[in-house]
Amino acid sequence: MKNSFTIQNPFGIHARPARKIVEAAKTFAGAVTLEKDGKSFNAKSLVHVISVGARQGDSITVTAEGEHAEDVISAIGAILISVEQHSEKGQ
Repeated sequence: MKNSFTIQNPFGIHARPARKIVEAAKTFAGAVTLEKDGKSFNAKSLVHVISVGARQGDSITVTAEGEHAEDVISAIGAILISVEQHSEKGQ
């Protein structure tokens, strides 16, 4: 099963959302991958998720197979389309 999502965060997928993606993927027993521009990345590896290099507007395909695949794809998709609020320091 797979589904594609468009990155909405103006900062792309940096360390904080990447960690959330890995945490969601690790709850799933099977393999979970992210695909961008024909390259696949292990969604259970923080280094791999960050190396996707996803920026706002990029399309990412999330793939998972097995029981509860739809749930993990939806959870990761929600992270991919979320927009984080950043506060300005010193204000």
